[in-house]
Amino acid sequence: MKKTLNKFKNLLFLAFRKPFDTSTREGRSQERYRRMALTAITSVIAKVLGASIPLITVKLSYNYLGPELYGLWVAIISFFSLFNFADLGLGNGLRTMLGNAYGKNDIKKSKEMIASTFYMLIGVTLLFNIIFLSIFKFIKWGEVMNANTKEAIILASGVVLAVVLPKLLSIPLSIVTRTQLALQEGYKSNIWSSMAAIISLVLIYVTIKADAGKLAMVWGASSAIAIVSFANLIYYFRKERKVLSPTFKYFNKKMAFSLLKTGLLFLILSIFTTLSLALDNFIVARTSSLEESGTYAILFKLASLISIACVMISTPMWAASSEAFAKGEINWVKKNTRRISIISIGISIFAIAFLLLFSDFILKAWINSNFSYSKVLLIGMGFMQLLLSFISPYFMVLNAANIIRYQVIIFFIYFAISLPLKFILSNIYGIETIPWVGAIFYLVIIIPSVLIKVKKLYLNSKIINI
Repeated sequence: MKKTLNKFKNLLFLAFRKPFDTSTREGRSQERYRRMALTAITSVIAKVLGASIPLITVKLSYNYLGPELYGLWVAIISFFSLFNFADLGLGNGLRTMLGNAYGKNDIKKSKEMIASTFYMLIGVTLLFNIIFLSIFKFIKWGEVMNANTKEAIILASGVVLAVVLPKLLSIPLSIVTRTQLALQEGYKSNIWSSMAAIISLVLIYVTIKADAGKLAMVWGASSAIAIVSFANLIYYFRKERKVLSPTFKYFNKKMAFSLLKTGLLFLILSIFTTLSLALDNFIVARTSSLEESGTYAILFKLASLISIACVMISTPMWAASSEAFAKGEINWVKKNTRRISIISIGISIFAIAFLLLFSDFILKAWINSNFSYSKVLLIGMGFMQLLLSFISPYFMVLNAANIIRYQVIIFFIYFAISLPLKFILSNIYGIETIPWVGAIFYLVIIIPSVLIKVKKLYLNSKIINI
């Protein structure tokens, strides 16, 4: 216990001490550790808030909306998770390329990257808004989402608007988060993310207390992230990084094309990963019922807490590895990727054991005493989260090295096999098969493919010049 406390104290000291001198190899290494530690600590705070607040809001929203309307809401969120790649992959392309430019201290190139990405994202948002609003009224959303009750059928289109429009608005605003992550300032994004979680809770609570209506509650929950992202963008580029502010004069057509080329690979990758991993609630809604979809979503929210270490620790490795690659410090990447993966596994195993032991108590206290669920389903979700925790740091290495096409290929194979089987086996054997299908094929296809590619990368020591 004393040893653990000492490690925590050292982590706090490292995170909040003054920046290291980055003119030396040792100084750069220590500064990466410092930024990663600071990001990890703030990520803990953000994730605790991001996880605990939904525990409160789920109970409030589930009881206020009712089982079917809540199921409709989460099914629509799952269905429109496809908008996660609506930025054409430009945000992830920026993270990789800007991290490399930052590692080379190229300010002019960094300005061009940020400005070019931002104005392309504005164009993408306008285009998607025009397309969506043009076809919106012609679609019977109640039928698409398999709504059964009269209330769910009537409110379906309104819920779609409440979910989609804030998502579209957030596309260009995400430039600030991508920039912070690329410059190893993820801790700033975490602070703003914590604020978004709190604002979401306040808006949900106020709309329910005021009985402003079920649609108003959904609008409040959906709009929080857009509101906070806008505030973050204004503050960051006006106060903290004014030199990198995305002014139009730095828009560069050649740079825009290069970003788009990299971004489109990320887009294709995002499509396959989203279709493979993020459509489970929609599959449940189609093969079972909206009520089961709501139950599945609640279990998934709980199980996803297992991979909190993956999100908390792995994300800073993308920018840190990109900078290390730019300086030729590959041994640093190799050592720390393995270390973070081992730490993530340890934390995840502990979290799975805790979840399985106390899931009954947690769910009955969290939702209501009559809440029923499948333990097999929860174990399958936990196993999948364990695999994600283990392999995520290695994905950060591939992203930092701009090895995206390879990831596209392996996820296409995974998607082509797992998604149809989820539909088929769910229809035959029930929704318990869905996470198990995903986890088994992830273990067989994705994990060995990534490990082999990363090993070759280390051996060859050849990083693509971005």
